[in-house]
Amino acid sequence: MSGYGGLLARAMRDRIPLEVCLELTHRCTFRCRHCYIADYDAPDLLPTRRILALLDELAAAGTLYLTLTGGEVLTRPDWEVIARRARELGFFVVVLTNGYLVDEDVADRLAALCAKVEVSVYSLDETVMDRITGCPGSARRARHAVTLLRARGVDVVVKTPLMTLNCEAIPALSAWADAAGATFRAVPVIVARRDGDPAPLALRVHGEELREFLASPHFACAESRVAGDGETAALCAAGIRFCTITPAGDVVACTILPGSAGNLRERSFREIWERSPWLARLRSLRRGDAEACRGCAHLATCSRCPAQALVETGDLLGPLPAACERAALVSEILAARAAQDAAAGERQSSGASV
Repeated sequence: MSGYGGLLARAMRDRIPLEVCLELTHRCTFRCRHCYIADYDAPDLLPTRRILALLDELAAAGTLYLTLTGGEVLTRPDWEVIARRARELGFFVVVLTNGYLVDEDVADRLAALCAKVEVSVYSLDETVMDRITGCPGSARRARHAVTLLRARGVDVVVKTPLMTLNCEAIPALSAWADAAGATFRAVPVIVARRDGDPAPLALRVHGEELREFLASPHFACAESRVAGDGETAALCAAGIRFCTITPAGDVVACTILPGSAGNLRERSFREIWERSPWLARLRSLRRGDAEACRGCAHLATCSRCPAQALVETGDLLGPLPAACERAALVSEILAARAAQDAAAGERQSSGASV
């Protein structure tokens, strides 16, 4: 195995924290109805000097991909200092923003970083987006941010989660992003809040609307979503080659999985990464441990998230109904496409033999 796939395989094998999501703050200009953040007023407990030291620790640990996020990352006054130092250390930096604070000056500063910027845009309809974000003018400001960044040659991803509130907006959003020279990414995943509040789950799309999205060009139905060694493969990459660091300094396996491996105000990243009993427990789990999923006909198309399963059902190893529904629909879509391709092939063969 070579290239990016080989890099991921080595990181999994050697437990290298290849990808780290660094939450600089939970403060935000929006109050999105689907957001997993439970407390926007939580204090930022890692000062600039500790974060800069952390970046050196991550570089030494083998981290290559660093995502800077919030809340709204641009509300933190030292975001540029942190991002610039990350780039100096050679990280591939991704900045996540809702775009509300991106003006000409901020766009210039982001462009100077040579980083990828992901902007959340949920609809081109201002009424719809304002309803989602709770912030008047959010659609206009987000679109303007994309325009400013693309004008400076920034690699921009326009991203949106599929929700009951915006499912009809996806085609127009995709066309607009394409015209702007940005990549468009829509995902059919809504998660509970980090404190377990299930309120965002009411926004999930189900049934025929979900099928329509999964079959559309806006979602790539993969031929196989299960990689590795089947039941002996790791349950998840979280805590093995990926982790999240919260504004309080907690090292957590991912953005939604409960449980902290340790706090950076008390210990070094390496000590937490290598000695945490919680991470050791997660790393010991295998796909085969999810007994309820064994023998499922849709394993190859399943995107089950153990963290979501734990938060939503209380069982890290149990089935996740939303993932079960998606997997079954994707399997049906792929089977229908395969049948169509086979029929087209037969018609071609039949025509060539005449």
